[in-house]
Amino acid sequence: MTTLQNLYLPGALAIWCSLFFSLVSLWGYSQVLATDDRSTRLFARRAYQFFTLSVVFSAAILIILLMRRDFRIEYVYQYSGNDLQWFFQFAAFWAGQKGSFLIWLVWGALLGIPLARAAGRDEAPVMMVYGLTQLGLLFILVRENPFVMLSETPLDGSGLNPLLQDYWMVIHPPVMFIGYAATAIPFAFAVAAMWRRRYDRWAALAFPWALGGFMVLGTAILMGGYWAYRTLGWGGYWGWDPVENASLIPWLLGVVLIHGLYLERQKKRYRRANLVLSCLLYLSVLYGTFLTRSGVLADFSVHSFVDLGISGWLIGLMATFAGISIWLLATRLRQVPTETNEDPVLSRGTFLVLSTIAVGMCTLMVAVGTSAPLLTWFMENPGQVGPSFYNRVNLPIALLIAFLLALVPYLTWKGNAASQVLRQIAGASVVALVLTVVLGFFLRIGQPLHLLFVFLAALALLTNLSKTIEKGRRAGLRAAGGYLAHVGVGVILIGFLASSAYDQSAKVTLEQNVPRTVGDLTLTFKRFIPRQGFEKEKMEVEVVRADGSSYLSYPKLFINQRTRQVMANPHIHKVALEDLYISPIDFDPGETMGSQQFELAKDQSTEIGDLSLRFLDFDLQAEGNALVQMQSGGIVAVGARLLAERNGTTQEIRPIYRFSPDGQVESPVTPLPDGGMVSVLGINASEGAVRLAVSGVAVGADAKPARLSVDVTRKPLINLVWYGLYVVLAGGALATWQRAREIAVRFSTATES
Repeated sequence: MTTLQNLYLPGALAIWCSLFFSLVSLWGYSQVLATDDRSTRLFARRAYQFFTLSVVFSAAILIILLMRRDFRIEYVYQYSGNDLQWFFQFAAFWAGQKGSFLIWLVWGALLGIPLARAAGRDEAPVMMVYGLTQLGLLFILVRENPFVMLSETPLDGSGLNPLLQDYWMVIHPPVMFIGYAATAIPFAFAVAAMWRRRYDRWAALAFPWALGGFMVLGTAILMGGYWAYRTLGWGGYWGWDPVENASLIPWLLGVVLIHGLYLERQKKRYRRANLVLSCLLYLSVLYGTFLTRSGVLADFSVHSFVDLGISGWLIGLMATFAGISIWLLATRLRQVPTETNEDPVLSRGTFLVLSTIAVGMCTLMVAVGTSAPLLTWFMENPGQVGPSFYNRVNLPIALLIAFLLALVPYLTWKGNAASQVLRQIAGASVVALVLTVVLGFFLRIGQPLHLLFVFLAALALLTNLSKTIEKGRRAGLRAAGGYLAHVGVGVILIGFLASSAYDQSAKVTLEQNVPRTVGDLTLTFKRFIPRQGFEKEKMEVEVVRADGSSYLSYPKLFINQRTRQVMANPHIHKVALEDLYISPIDFDPGETMGSQQFELAKDQSTEIGDLSLRFLDFDLQAEGNALVQMQSGGIVAVGARLLAERNGTTQEIRPIYRFSPDGQVESPVTPLPDGGMVSVLGINASEGAVRLAVSGVAVGADAKPARLSVDVTRKPLINLVWYGLYVVLAGGALATWQRAREIAVRFSTATES
């Protein structure tokens, strides 16, 4: 059990204060339900504001501790280090479970402040339910306090996961947690409506929040996909990993919910379905959190967190809110007034319902696939499903969605004749057919099902684009947000098919300075570029296209010094219709007849083949202060500053020499420019000299040249995936703005009257 002596009290006190004010706020709102007293409402609201202030203050303390690199704090030690740039040091905030729960709570607390005012007369029940969702996260942080201190203060931290050391990961997780926090708001409105049996306006109030959450979570998914594409080197943007699906499931449910709320707003129907969906939306976030943070998927996902002992808390959290939802739905749902569905088959209402059902089917399939390890846990060999499962089950669903989206813009609420709809989409169908033929020729599509897919996606794009223009001219672009989002869906569907089913990949080994043909490209591995400051080791590859134009590609392949993991970052070259994606697989620096060992004093140099190596000075700050390390009796790290000159270029490299008081020595090799390795064998302190070992530098005819193995991939039309998501999010933003303005006008008018 953690004692007061083991806690950093400013941060721990802030967590405890937030717990106190959260409970006070809940008590205050319970009194508002009983008395409806204005002063009591103000008291409850103020208590919630102090709760928010305490949460933000605790987060600010953790950020300060991280930026100061205060390794007394266990969390700071576990996820940061002296070698991190300041923005990665800042991103260490959400690198671990405790920090990610805290940033989730921060966003949730901040969203509650405008929510209290937006709820109007329903403030008390909505804020009580919403406050309970925040309390659930807070209990986890009280148990797993992020301000636990170590018994001894280390000189350096364990460092940040190298996969997280990317600029997109500085902004992707916090945006995602805004989306997670926002899912609790429609849930709070739905539960409050069933609790108080007031069903007249909860959907209108929840609609802008649901739209905003959909937009923010979609932005986070876009960022995560692009991070995977440009960082991991496997050529994809979505691997159907359980952690990826944990954010996709609530986003898909959000798509279903906002369409359901739209139908309720237009036709006063589907109130019962929307209440169920609002509950499922929030519960899906809790379920995804359990899957990825309880450790149950540790053997099936490289992104899954290890178990911190909070599995029971997460199960309790899910059980509590699932129990509340089930009880209210079981006892209230039949009493919810709703209009019966009398829409003709060929009408906007019917097709919107069918579209939401199709997206719901997709959500169910993704949830089942993600839960496969749990569903098969009782078997001798539990397993998970692969990407082929998701692609196979979702292809017919995507076809259905494209077909429905293509017709919806020309359908009315009262219904249409089939001949009328066909006449209206005839022009768009011809253009879509031409696009299908062009894309089919460009991509060499041979499967009839894929040709149908392209045709329906193009048709959905064109019909919704036409409706967006028409609606924008008549009522302003803000009113056309929904149609614009559907345009983006059509663009994405084409990008999905082209970039995943019709990419071309080839693995090739490049011998240094020897051109190699790959398709209509000629690749030449020119040189190896060693690490320079924060810039990792990379290879220079010249790429010459069929038209004679060329560019230099710089894929990266390096070893993380802390974890000893081999990391690969691809180089992506964008052209008009495709990406040229070069990902490194393996690097062989070459070999000579043997390694050479020698000693250099300061400013002394030596020649090895075509390499000139000069010793400049020792680096006593290579991995912290070497003098302080020596005095503390720990491992001492000393660097050697070497100036390497080769083929007319000069670069400084800094190999490291580590030794401990018990006589243990470590001499990691450091790559030389254009091939070869150097390591520090020892230090001659009395002479101020360094002993070096050099290998892999060509000194004779029997030397083996350096080789680089790469994966060269063409990703046709992949940018349509990103552009389509931009359009979807832009449409969502316009729709959110429009609905928020309508709600504000409606309730300000009601207040004045």
